[in-house]
Amino acid sequence: MKKAAALLFSVLFYIAAFALAFICASKQNLLYFACILPPVVALYFVIAGNIFAHQLGLNRWLLWFVLNLAGGICSWGLLIACFPHILFNGFILFYLVPVTVAFVIVWAVVGIGFLCVSQWKQRPASTDTTEQSFVAAPKRTGAGIETFTGIVRVISIMGLILSIACFILGVKEIATIHPASDYEDMGVHTFSPYKVLPHTVENHATGRDKRNNPTKTVYVVYYQASDGTGYQWKLETSNDKNYANQILAKGDSVDRRVLSIKENEKYMTVDADLTADTYVAGQQKRYLWMAGLSGSYLLLCFAVWLVMKRRTIAKM
Repeated sequence: MKKAAALLFSVLFYIAAFALAFICASKQNLLYFACILPPVVALYFVIAGNIFAHQLGLNRWLLWFVLNLAGGICSWGLLIACFPHILFNGFILFYLVPVTVAFVIVWAVVGIGFLCVSQWKQRPASTDTTEQSFVAAPKRTGAGIETFTGIVRVISIMGLILSIACFILGVKEIATIHPASDYEDMGVHTFSPYKVLPHTVENHATGRDKRNNPTKTVYVVYYQASDGTGYQWKLETSNDKNYANQILAKGDSVDRRVLSIKENEKYMTVDADLTADTYVAGQQKRYLWMAGLSGSYLLLCFAVWLVMKRRTIAKM
């Protein structure tokens, strides 16, 4: 009963942390969602897992599984129930993708930490060479330890691959960001929807669905400036044509700021409350965080590898 209560409390904590991170991200920046939720959940797992393991005998892997599976399903389910439109316009990917990457990195760091602590505890005890012969410390050969080590290695490798990809992407995007001086502010314009057209995009699914359907059709709502300047903006929704047509039928106008790129005379639209300076600063911050977090994880992996190598050499 106490173990079930501890698991239920953990799920409720995950939901509360999810809601807090979502509120902070909606008021500030979506990046905050990926920066707040994974570390908070991981910190709770480390602290609560230690307490529950010693006081209640609760298995840490069971806590980890229930915390992430049940807590994650309930949290995302509540988010979709409150904001069902995020399923149709692809906006959920702006939350799901960075949070998934952040969780993999954070859990990999936690796993490496547990592995280091486990190996430190298994170090041979010092012996008196003058009175006793060397006796090897007994090895812990439980199946749970082997499973734990294997899972940590898999998570670490996944985190390493994702970190390399994110680091390369972050550095690449930082190098291609135009400075604010390259943009000319054309002011805020009101855009109204005027047509819906299908558009073929790459299918980002995995497995059989990806192989059978490498592309998919989504519906794009096209907007044009109401003042006759000719500026256009398009909103990619989903594969639900009815949803796109509903947006067109409502005819709700949207205020967008137009930034003209001086070197090629092209333009782009951003949120009305952004300027060229704040837009560029936001892009730089986003990709600096991506490159910084990924680079930090790569440095951590390198440091752990050096420590493990030195321990191996010392034992030889």
